[in-house]
Amino acid sequence: MAKVGRFVIDPRAGSYCYVTVDSGDKLLVSHEKTGTRGNLTVALLKLWGFSSEAVFAVSLDSPEGRAILARLTAGAAAGSADATPLGALVHYLKDCDSLAAVRARCSALDRPSA
Repeated sequence: MAKVGRFVIDPRAGSYCYVTVDSGDKLLVSHEKTGTRGNLTVALLKLWGFSSEAVFAVSLDSPEGRAILARLTAGAAAGSADATPLGALVHYLKDCDSLAAVRARCSALDRPSA
């Protein structure tokens, strides 16, 4: 199970959270406020955080992004952290134990639900 750091929120820029999976890989999960709804991203931090590799990114202004957000927040209690874009994505990834598991989960988000 991944170790979830604290949520850092800037009302103008967005919010982010660090998630460290059991394999030791450190991820930056963020909700950047751009456009109407913003972007959700997951990045693998490298070289002590000076470099990163994109793992997942979606614009919440796109139809695909709205569908992904709806799936992530389905069943979340209104007003809870899990009902926010960042909280929902962190909740979705918190059971991952490796970078491969994170990539698989993110890849599953990109596929439309049946």
